[in-house]
Amino acid sequence: MSLLDVFLEIEIPQTENPKLFNATALSDFPFAKIGVNYLGFPVILISSKFDQPHLSQKNIKLKYIELTHNLECKVSENENSKIDNYSVIIFKSNEETLQNYFLGIAQSLLNSLSKKPTQKEVFETFKNFVEIFRSLTETATKTIQGLWAELILIEQSKKPETLINYWHNIPEEKFDFNADSEKIEVKSSSNLERVHIFTAEQLNPTIDCQVIIASVFTKQVSNGLNILDLLDKINKQIVEKELKEKIFRIVSRTLGNTFEQTTKIKYDYDLAKNSLRFYRHQDISKVERINIPERVSEVKFKSDLTNIKPTDITKILTDGLLFKDT
Repeated sequence: MSLLDVFLEIEIPQTENPKLFNATALSDFPFAKIGVNYLGFPVILISSKFDQPHLSQKNIKLKYIELTHNLECKVSENENSKIDNYSVIIFKSNEETLQNYFLGIAQSLLNSLSKKPTQKEVFETFKNFVEIFRSLTETATKTIQGLWAELILIEQSKKPETLINYWHNIPEEKFDFNADSEKIEVKSSSNLERVHIFTAEQLNPTIDCQVIIASVFTKQVSNGLNILDLLDKINKQIVEKELKEKIFRIVSRTLGNTFEQTTKIKYDYDLAKNSLRFYRHQDISKVERINIPERVSEVKFKSDLTNIKPTDITKILTDGLLFKDT
């Protein structure tokens, strides 16, 4: 069972007490429980050994989460109640899709803790967790469509872990996937035409570098998949906890304060995967670097890929793994 399935089976407390939780122990994590508060919000409770220097760590309140250390609370489990101290994370949303996203990140966090975590260990691990959710209050760095297109490439790849490993850490980087001599830039189109906007740098790499353009059609439909649906599909294919944390971090940072909109915007999954094509940078019409004046920068232009023959990315002869695993 997923953490969401476990959570949905827990009864909501009837008493309006912010320190009262109904909870269930997690067999995979003996130090943790998943619970629900009187508002119906998901709660993760972590029991940890007390380290004196960390007893007074700051509690944190953000738009989506509240994190409280050393909270004395009453936890009801199997009709038995007990008062104890926990580090408590509350996710402030009743929307099931967003709850699943939160619990996916929480599971990644729990996986990174030892079987008997000290409070210092809990606090240090929570730092990354908090930063992921702090990103959701900031301005979005890319459109939902652009991020969805990158995720469909990861989801459709032979080895998603390889692509996540080479995925940009910050959305503002020049290429979406960068493995030094191998680079992939994803371009999406909502009007079903392969006409994309490029920067001069994307199509004029150094001589020892091969750039591949991944072109995909992204049509908005009511019965498609949203970003969190794609994320769920990808998560089921990857094992490494560091890569799971990376993908959550990038998605949160990219979406910023448009996070809640992601559940409402869905794209045609079958159209996207069937329309995915790859093109070598050498074959695409471009503004050549030699024609750009010395003091001119950030040159952008549209180029039409309609009549260009796509390439089989796996047959490009390079020494790296990025193209082979895509």
